[in-house]
Amino acid sequence: MEEKYEIVGTVDARGLTCPEPLKMMQEQLDKMTAGQVMKVWGDVGNKRSMERFLKMRRHPILESIIDESDANVFYLYAEKSANPRTDIPLSSCTLR
Repeated sequence: MEEKYEIVGTVDARGLTCPEPLKMMQEQLDKMTAGQVMKVWGDVGNKRSMERFLKMRRHPILESIIDESDANVFYLYAEKSANPRTDIPLSSCTLR
């Protein structure tokens, strides 16, 4: 399957519990420059926390999709922000 975006990094957080997916996303974002896109896989149970973490840190989510072959898995494409917030704690898994 051809990707819609030019992916510069990936994070596979399937099967992990929070806060590990957030830490993995932040580690990947730290390697990227503004405007670059990463693809992230995760369990649907972590979808809300992972999306909120990215949004609160101002990293745009370009797309978020439930996997057609496994309804327990989702993937998203996120773009690194040029002006991210850094005061959102990595350890927070119940971001409101």
